[in-house]
Amino acid sequence: MFRHACSFALLALAISPAHADDCPTAQTAKLGFVLERPGAVAEVRPAAEHFVHVLNAYLGGKKQDVIYYRGFFPISRFDDTARSINIPVSDLRSLFPLEPKARRTLTYSASQPGKVGALISLELTVTGQEQIQLGSCSYKVLVVHNRFLNQDGKTTFEHTDLYSPELGFVLAKRYEEKGGAQTTVKYQSIKPLRRVSPL
Repeated sequence: MFRHACSFALLALAISPAHADDCPTAQTAKLGFVLERPGAVAEVRPAAEHFVHVLNAYLGGKKQDVIYYRGFFPISRFDDTARSINIPVSDLRSLFPLEPKARRTLTYSASQPGKVGALISLELTVTGQEQIQLGSCSYKVLVVHNRFLNQDGKTTFEHTDLYSPELGFVLAKRYEEKGGAQTTVKYQSIKPLRRVSPL
């Protein structure tokens, strides 16, 4: 009995580090990682010059290709039905580094192939830090409030990103509802990029 108990304890110790290794870190995230939530899988692949390529696959077979700057600002978004391109007017590099209490402003044009859209101002404010749990993995995230303004200076939309500097990607989004309630949409799990099962 004692021998069996010791064998089980040793097996548990041998298995535990493997689970820890499944949580992407700042180093291993450079090789890519997979985020999942019900009905959606995102394959995240860092590229050169701080760009990040993401392939989103949704329940039902729809796929979407997105290019982000530093895993935060979407540059382009292509799928079967729509193509959008955000053309920065101000320097994207000025957004980073993001840190607590930082305030940044970016002006860009939300465009489509063959059609340049009106200018939009994006005001970013880092309001704090939180810890976020994705399955067995835990990450510190910056709470980044986004406020979008049109050419007349009127606020058109607001939301909050929970951005992981370690992974260089937004792990959740938070929306304000009427009456002061909040809705957080986040991924449920994360793992290193390997072969992903179809939805």
